[in-house]
This record gives sequence, C-alpha cells and structure tokens, in this order.
Amino acid sequence: MHAPSASLNARRAMHGNNKLQIGLFGVNCSSGRAVTLVPERWSGSWPDNKKLALMADEAGIDFLLPIGRWKGYGGATDYQGTTLETVTWATGLLALTKRITVFGTVHAPIFNPVVAAKEMVTADHVGEGRFGLNIVVGWNEGEFDMFGVEQRAHEQRYEYAQEWIDVIKMIWSDREDFDFQGKYLAMKGIRGKPKPYGGEELRCFLSPGFTHLAGGNRTKGSPRQRGRARARR
Repeated sequence: MHAPSASLNARRAMHGNNKLQIGLFGVNCSSGRAVTLVPERWSGSWPDNKKLALMADEAGIDFLLPIGRWKGYGGATDYQGTTLETVTWATGLLALTKRITVFGTVHAPIFNPVVAAKEMVTADHVGEGRFGLNIVVGWNEGEFDMFGVEQRAHEQRYEYAQEWIDVIKMIWSDREDFDFQGKYLAMKGIRGKPKPYGGEELRCFLSPGFTHLAGGNRTKGSPRQRGRARARR
C-alpha cells in the first residue's frame, strides 16, 4: 500500500472540492476542435501536447480529456487526421506533470477488458493516482470497419459495455483467478496486478448512453473504495 502522494490527494480533491472543474478537450488530435485550414491550427503533435500539458499543470487547469479518434475525416482539412492514442498519450503526460488529472478515452467494443485494465492501471501508477478513464462505445462506422468489429444495436452497445466495466472493476478488486460469464463476455481464470494506485478507484466518466446505468456503476463500500463513475452529459 502506498502512502497518499500529492497527486493522489489531487485525485481525491477532483472528486468534490471544486464545484466547477476546468479542462482541455481533444488536444491529442490534429486541429483540436476547429475544422480549419489556418496555418496556426493545432498540430496535435507530441511536442505541442507536452508543452501544453506542462503549461496547464502550472496554471492550475484541472484535467486533460482526449478524443478517442482512430480515423480522420479526410478532405481538404483532414480534420483530426493525425491523432495520438489516448492511454499511451496520458501515460506520457502523467510522467511529465505533477498535479493535473489526465484521462484516457477507451472504446469498450475495441479493447479487450483484461488488456484495458492492465493499460489503465499502468498509467495510474505512472501518474501516482492521476489517471482518469472516459468510457465510450463508439459511433463511427468507418472506425469499426477498420477494426473488423461489428457495431451493435444502440441498447446492446451499452449492455456489452456494462459487462466490460464489470470485468474491469473485478480485476481491480481483491478477487483473483475468477471466471466471468455474461451475455457477451465469457472469460476464465482472470487475474490482474497491480491494483489501482493507493487503493483508490480511478476517476471515471461514462458516455451519455450510460445515464440509465450510472447508479449501477457505483461500488458500495468504504469511502476509500467507493466508485467514482458518473454520467457525462
């Protein structure tokens, strides 16, 4: 068990101290959120992301939230044509910063939950508790085609993702060598170490379709172990 670090205390503070929290969105993508050809448009390059993250950390910005984009829009602007994968992007920025929370945006249908749990907990240890998870189920058919993954019907997307979340939370719990049998996932002998940094659950945002499921994504228990999931509007 790790003693609470400054960064872990920052994660706890993000859960409730500031009623209004300010962050930067989509800087892992070229053009950011602006469809434009102006020469000074956001590059999305690693050097620029690194500079921006250090500036935001120093200025007191609360978080960085990336877009999970795998395929740009093409055309003259090629909007978001160049992107940095979000979990590795977050891990690099967490190693460079001291206070800011950095999220990864993860498409549940594309990432195996055992792999995702390992990737995210690694980022969490690098940042000493400052990694956050933004869970989405995807909408871009071109991206799903690229991965060879079939897009499910709307309600089924969230049913699958709920099972995905359940598996990951079980991996991050004290359980070991457990089986999981659901409607969509059938897995055996699951084990995952290390657990999230400092025994705290990760900061977690859910895509809007999870609104009706959000209550089920709160882990009961002591305050230290209580779930951090909330529906993102």
